[in-house]
Amino acid sequence: MAKVFDRVAIDSWLRDEIVQKFPPGGLGDIKLGSPCIVNPGEAAVFVRSGEALGTFEPGTHVLTTANVPFLTDFLERGLFGGKNVFTADIYYVKTTDLTMKWGTSQPILIEHFNRSPGASAIIGNGTYVVKVKDPWRFLKAFDAFRDSVRLPQLKDRLDPMMGVMMQDKISELAQAKNLGPAQLQSFSQDLNDLLVGLLQQDFDAVGLSLVDFNIRMGLHPQSLKVVTDMGYGTSYVQKQQADAFVAAAENPSGGNLGEIGFGAMGMAAMQNLQNQQTPQQQQQQAPPVQAAPPPSAASADSGGMPDVMTPQQAADILQVSPEDVIAAIEAGDLKARKIGSAYRISKANMEAFLAG
Repeated sequence: MAKVFDRVAIDSWLRDEIVQKFPPGGLGDIKLGSPCIVNPGEAAVFVRSGEALGTFEPGTHVLTTANVPFLTDFLERGLFGGKNVFTADIYYVKTTDLTMKWGTSQPILIEHFNRSPGASAIIGNGTYVVKVKDPWRFLKAFDAFRDSVRLPQLKDRLDPMMGVMMQDKISELAQAKNLGPAQLQSFSQDLNDLLVGLLQQDFDAVGLSLVDFNIRMGLHPQSLKVVTDMGYGTSYVQKQQADAFVAAAENPSGGNLGEIGFGAMGMAAMQNLQNQQTPQQQQQQAPPVQAAPPPSAASADSGGMPDVMTPQQAADILQVSPEDVIAAIEAGDLKARKIGSAYRISKANMEAFLAG
């Protein structure tokens, strides 16, 4: 038989406790005319059959049909447990600031397709401060209908959510503001200020307000390798440019991005100059080309494809540059064997690559 209570209140909280149920351990009948005491920094949500009946702010509330509208509904619907009592669960929720520690367990992948190499691997750690602003929405979002909910339990639910939210919002910022790896490295404080506004909508959805945000972000030490393994920036030229951007980002003085841009433009200008030269001029400037190893006897029977090829021979067959062949090898798309510093590609691997 449910116990009858003539006073509703939480007398003490554990230091890291966020939610307490009244009465603990099951249902309780509450006498009409009982006081419901809600202390500063608390809110009390009355719940019956999974439905929110009402939320009480700090103060002392006398539970009578004259003072509490939902009790009139109870009376009309015959939901009282007896003549002078009603049955409900009351969930007390702390509404004070909650400081949460956060750090990346895995790098966050930030996409910036308009800047090489197309993405960056970001790591970060610090703290942020939240507080409950919609107790009923908070209880539902975190399945907090328990006798007690403590801070580590909330952190276990919030940490993965934060990772997803940060990845989405920083990617939006990177693309909107044309940020590459170097800019992301030096944009950390501004990111904090911008993210408070951008993330608030996501916190609203779970009944929380984002009060403060102090997460320091930086490039992962092996950012280029991480994003390349994920399929970003796999061409040879992109890798070279990305290396320059990452070097500038890791430079304590911030690096000289102007020189990087000039270098990229200089490469393009040299290419244009080569395209404008006559075949005779190009032949005079071209370095001597080593003779390719003669094809084996079996190559005559296979359309001129040697049993073993250099990247240059494979490039001639594929009608691409040797750099593109090397990029395909390093990306794992074209199988090859590395001997010393040179790659050799078998006919079987070449045929498998062409077959897709």
